[in-house]
Amino acid sequence: MDKNHELHQTGNEYDKARRTFLKYFLAGSAVMALETSGISRLTSMVSRAQAATALQPYAATQTIGKGFPQSVASGDPTPTGAMLWTRVDSSMETGLTNKEFSSEVIYWLENKDSNDASLEEGINQGKFIMFEISKKADFSELEMRGFSPIWKDHDHVVRVDLDGKLDSQQTYYYRFVTKSGLVSKTGRFKTLPQEGADVQSASIGYVSCQDYTNGYFSALGYMADEEMDFFLHLGDYIYESVGDAAYQGNLDDRQIKLPSGQSKAFTIQDYRKLYQTYRMDKDLQKLHENHAMIAIWDDHEFANDTHYPAVAPDDNPESDPARRLVANQVWFENIPARVPYNPNGTFEDTVKIYRSITLGNLASIMMTDERLYRSAHPCGQGTLDRYLAGGCEDINLSSRTMLGKTQKEWFLNELKNAKGTWKIWGNEVQVTQLKVLGRYLNLDAWDGYAYERQQIAQTVLDNGIKNFLALTGDFHTFEASYMQSDYKRTGEKFGVELMVGSVTSSNLRESLRNSLNSIPDVSSPIPMPAADELVKALKGKFNAGTTFTAELLFKELQNIVKLENPWIELFDSTAHGYAVLQLSKTKATWTAYSVDNIEKPQASKKLLWQCEVPNGEVKINVLEGSLL
Repeated sequence: MDKNHELHQTGNEYDKARRTFLKYFLAGSAVMALETSGISRLTSMVSRAQAATALQPYAATQTIGKGFPQSVASGDPTPTGAMLWTRVDSSMETGLTNKEFSSEVIYWLENKDSNDASLEEGINQGKFIMFEISKKADFSELEMRGFSPIWKDHDHVVRVDLDGKLDSQQTYYYRFVTKSGLVSKTGRFKTLPQEGADVQSASIGYVSCQDYTNGYFSALGYMADEEMDFFLHLGDYIYESVGDAAYQGNLDDRQIKLPSGQSKAFTIQDYRKLYQTYRMDKDLQKLHENHAMIAIWDDHEFANDTHYPAVAPDDNPESDPARRLVANQVWFENIPARVPYNPNGTFEDTVKIYRSITLGNLASIMMTDERLYRSAHPCGQGTLDRYLAGGCEDINLSSRTMLGKTQKEWFLNELKNAKGTWKIWGNEVQVTQLKVLGRYLNLDAWDGYAYERQQIAQTVLDNGIKNFLALTGDFHTFEASYMQSDYKRTGEKFGVELMVGSVTSSNLRESLRNSLNSIPDVSSPIPMPAADELVKALKGKFNAGTTFTAELLFKELQNIVKLENPWIELFDSTAHGYAVLQLSKTKATWTAYSVDNIEKPQASKKLLWQCEVPNGEVKINVLEGSLL
């Protein structure tokens, strides 16, 4: 194992001067250092020979899963590790407060022969949790065993970073055990190939937009069974809005009541309640137990259509940095992401989520943040200024940004220097232009940031970058489209966008149905006033006396989309599901799956589409499924 291993996720350069060094005990490994806290503290491991003799491994004595209501999760795999996560029931374990260990607790990094009694005492008192890592599912042989704090002030979560500690291209199993004998379910993850390694194939799943109150996560249960290296979550992991209980999908067991009593999350208790509730879903738990996740946020981890500076336009036209700080912290507490976190920073620099991942010589993956730094919407903050909008000159202003100056420079540089055969963009909102009846359907997407979109296109074309794929979420629609330098029939194609539909959040057909029936919809891809306007416009295409259904109106919408946006090859906003991207040296194969319902805990899965993009070509070959 390479002890000098450097992080393969660029953009995660921790400020060592701000770290607090804690004593950390590890059995069976050489001296190492791990980032494990929810508050950017660095804990350290010592070998068995250096561990205090008073420390004994915790013994698993209770029913598997008891005390771990959110089960386990892993994330951000590297060639030599991954992030591990769990949360312990606060009524069963005390945990460790931030104040119990201060910056003065720095021990063997200066004096390796010393032991800190307070940390040893904390472990013996059960304020820590023990984790075990094995290549065997039954843990009959351990790769390592260690202790990590249960962070009481951070909702009793546990964060462990194993980067630099494991072998590449291996499957590892992990579990957590408390002093009282509680033992978690077993999770597993795969480490990545070494940088530059010759990799012949890889499989990546991806999802987005999972409104808990709008349906069951059956799609995630099916995705958990896929053979994948890891999966991407492209945002809207939670929805800050739970809506009126009377309209929470009419599913009694999916309703959420926030501690504040409001219909949207505003407090730290509200946001934590959302993550706690979502993570108790059996299908989401299964997905996290089986696969590592690489996640970015979109808007609903904070508030709908958010933009800089921490504005939630549907709630308050003014900046709300305190709410944004809370949302950032709770995301960091619950997502196993290897990202720098500064609890004393401002809302825009507490956490930086954009980063890149390398799959040997096969793929370079760039994950971007399209919310924290973006400019306000170009034509105003009114609903019909953002959706089904006529547009305005400001769309093309050079001063407007989606990524922010620093991230944009990072992203363009990553693109130009990416060495993988496939250059993959983990992208939140739609890149390709989308117009309906001559109006922009969604100016919250890249259509509202056309100048910067053009800069990306020009960078790809000027540098001869091949095999550029954008994996997109946000719009609750399955699409396969050509990214172009100019959205005209003669525009030069420079990449392919593959959009995944939602897990449960309302798609366009459902939004049209809800509009027809005057039913509120908090997770529609377009706000209900815009859906109402769209229904009115679509009705105008039919003869008087027509009986209108959501299916009839959506079919008309689908035809209009295809006619006015010829770069969109596939378009379906009637289904929920997930997608898998299989990469090889010769092609990228995209397979989209849908489930037949989200209103029941059980659902059937079917193939929606399968298409491939040949190496070296900007071409979508549809293998299975209708062109519409």
